[in-house]
Amino acid sequence: MLVNSSFAQKFARGFTLIEILVVMLVIGIAVGVIGFSFSASNSYYSANAYAQRIAQRIEMARDRAIQSNSEWGMFVDEGDYRFANFDPINGEWFDYTSKPFNSEKTKYTLNFKVTVEDYPGQVDSDDEELPDLIFFSSGEVSPFELDLNIDELPRATWKFQSDGFSQVRAQQIDNSL
Repeated sequence: MLVNSSFAQKFARGFTLIEILVVMLVIGIAVGVIGFSFSASNSYYSANAYAQRIAQRIEMARDRAIQSNSEWGMFVDEGDYRFANFDPINGEWFDYTSKPFNSEKTKYTLNFKVTVEDYPGQVDSDDEELPDLIFFSSGEVSPFELDLNIDELPRATWKFQSDGFSQVRAQQIDNSL
């Protein structure tokens, strides 16, 4: 089959190298922007999941105190937390490091700040041996407010709080306002 050469030249043009490079550059920029936005939002999802797991651990410690009919506690340091169980025979708090109460390692730099409300019958002591939060065998917990800030995510804070009876939940607060 013979094709008219002027007709073939007119309609059989390909793409130039410049056109192909421009298209590849546009696609590369779009993929980079999309990938960066996914990694930034992934950090917030990951941090939020971490905060939700802390709230679950607090509730599990409360449940464990009820089930074992013993007092549990939570020590909060500036960058970490740990759970403890009270031994009434020795009168000491012992760290409980078994799963699910072991401290979870994360790639973030954490900053915890705990505020315990005054309540009737509270032991007024500067003794560092007492946990910041106490989970009583009756199901109560010392009323508290716990803030979690993550250095790598400066616009977000997670707040955990309880009036002593209500369930603890992690609530994300946007600091950009």
